[in-house]
Amino acid sequence: MASEDHYVLVRRPGAEPEKIAIRKDATATFGRSQANSIVLSDASISRQHAQISFRDGAFWIEDLGSKNGTKLGTKRIETPTRLNPGDHLQLGNIHVVFSGKGEGIGSGSARVADVDAPINVRAVPLDEISSSGAIDTRSFATSMSPERVGNFLHAMDRVGQALLAYRPLEDLFQFIVGLASEVLKADRTAILLREGSADNLVAKAVSQTGRGAGEEIVVSRTIARMAIGQRQAILTSDAQSDTRFREQDSVIRQRIHSAMCAPLWHDGDVLGLIYVDNLSAPVPFEEGDLRLLTFIAHLAAVKIRETENYEARQQQEEELKRAATLQQALLPTEPRTVGVIEIAGRNVPSLDVGGDYFDFVDSTDGKLVVGLGDVAGKGMPAALLMTHLAASVRAQVETERPLLEVVRRLNRSIYQNVRGERFITLVLAEVDTRTGAVLYVNGGHNPPYLLRAATGDFETLTEGGLLLGIMPEAEYCSGTVQLRPGDILMLYSDGVTEARNRDNEEFGDQRLMEFLRQARSMRPEEMVDALIQRVREFSGPGKPTDDVTVVVMLRS
Repeated sequence: MASEDHYVLVRRPGAEPEKIAIRKDATATFGRSQANSIVLSDASISRQHAQISFRDGAFWIEDLGSKNGTKLGTKRIETPTRLNPGDHLQLGNIHVVFSGKGEGIGSGSARVADVDAPINVRAVPLDEISSSGAIDTRSFATSMSPERVGNFLHAMDRVGQALLAYRPLEDLFQFIVGLASEVLKADRTAILLREGSADNLVAKAVSQTGRGAGEEIVVSRTIARMAIGQRQAILTSDAQSDTRFREQDSVIRQRIHSAMCAPLWHDGDVLGLIYVDNLSAPVPFEEGDLRLLTFIAHLAAVKIRETENYEARQQQEEELKRAATLQQALLPTEPRTVGVIEIAGRNVPSLDVGGDYFDFVDSTDGKLVVGLGDVAGKGMPAALLMTHLAASVRAQVETERPLLEVVRRLNRSIYQNVRGERFITLVLAEVDTRTGAVLYVNGGHNPPYLLRAATGDFETLTEGGLLLGIMPEAEYCSGTVQLRPGDILMLYSDGVTEARNRDNEEFGDQRLMEFLRQARSMRPEEMVDALIQRVREFSGPGKPTDDVTVVVMLRS
C-alpha cells in the first residue's frame, strides 16, 4: 500500500472530522505546539503529545510523555504500539482513527434493506437478558467455563468505565462502535438510530477492519424490526450454513460467518440498534457475546440520551448567552448628564436573560423620558416581552404624544400580545432637563423614592393606574413633582426590596431608604453600583433570585 493511502481521521470537539495523510518517510507528531505536523489546539492536549512513525513494515503510535496520555481503544499505551487500520486513538479530548485507503472508521456505510433474514436465528427478548439494565449472569454462567465468565465480567466492567467520560455526540458514536468491535472482536460494527418512523434507521457510525473494510453493511429489515419493534437481541450463530441465500443480496452475499444485533434501549424507549458481524472468525458468536452486546447497547443508549440532553442544554445556554448580550445592548450602558439632570442605571438579571427594563429616551423641548419596568416571570418569555416593551416605548415617545396617551397605547399593545396571560409593571417619567419638572405615570410599579436634599424627607411617586397588559381599556392618571437642587429620585425593581437573606428577611423599603440617606453624597453611577452591591451582600452568595434594576436621577 502506498504511503499516501494511509491517513488519520481527526475528530475535534465541535468541528467536522479532518482527514490528514500519514507518510512512511515522515513522522507525524501531535500536540498543541505549532511545531507539530498535526496541531491540536485543545487544553487536554500537551505541547508534544504523541507521534506516529513507520518502521519494520508497520505504523506505530507512541505517547511522548503527555499529561493526559494516549489511548489505543480503551487502553492507555505505555510503549510504542503497532497500529492496524481502523484503530481508535484517544488523545485527551481528541478522537483519532488510524486508517488506510478504504479501511477503518468513516469509510464504510450501513443501511437497512429488504433482504431476506437468515434461517439460523436466535431471538432473545430483552426481558430474558436484562432487568432494568442489570445483566443476569446466573442464567448462563453455568454453561460457560470460569475463564469465559471472568472474561465476560471484565469486558462488562471495561465497557462501563469507558462510557463514563463525556464525548461530543459524533465522537461518542465512533467510540461506541470501536469499543464494541474491540471487546467482541468483530470485523464490522454499526450504530443505526431511528429518525422519524420506526423503520427509518440512519447509520451514525461504522467500524470496519480486516476483510470487510470498505464494504457496505446491509442489515435485514426483518432483523431490524425484531430488534426494535419486538425488543429482541438477535444472534445468527453461523449464517454461512444457510444455503437459502447463496445467490441473494443478503447476509451470505456479504460472506458473514456470524452476526448479532441488539436494540439500543433505555427507559422503555428504543433509540435504534447496534449491529456486529464477523466475516472470517473461526468461532461464531455465542449467547455470552449476545448478552455483552445487549449490555453495551443499553449503556450506549443511556449515554447517547444523556449526551443529547447535555448538548441540547449547552446549545440552549449558548443561545441564552447570545440573547443576553443582545438584550443588554438594548439598555443604556453609560451614565448621562442632560441639562440639570445626572442619571445612571444598571440591570442585573437573575438568569442569563431577564424581564426587567430601563431606558433613557430623548424627547422634544429638552425633555428626557425615563422608564423602568418589570415583566412578570423570568427567562426567555419574559425577555421577549421586555424587548417588545423597549421597542414600543421608544416608538411611542418618538411620536411626541402626551405621556398619558403613550401609556394607554403601551397597555393596549401589550394586552394584544399577551391576552392577559402576562403583565408588566412600568413607571414612565418625563423629565424637563432644563427645570427639573417631572411628569410621571406609575402603572402598578414599586413607587419610586424622591429624597429631598433640603429636609431629608421622602416622597413616593404613586399616581398612575393598573399594571399593563391586564385590561386593554384601563385608564391612567399622571402625577407631577419638582426636582430641586440636590434632590435624588430613585426608580427600582422589586428585585431590590424583595431580595431575601438566609433568615428569609426581605431587604425591604426601610433598608432602601436608609441606604439612600447614607449614599446621598454619591454620584448617580456610584449610588447605583453601591445599592446593587448592598443587595448582593444582604442576599448572600450566588445569583439573585430576581432581576435587580436601579435608576438614579440627581438634580444638580
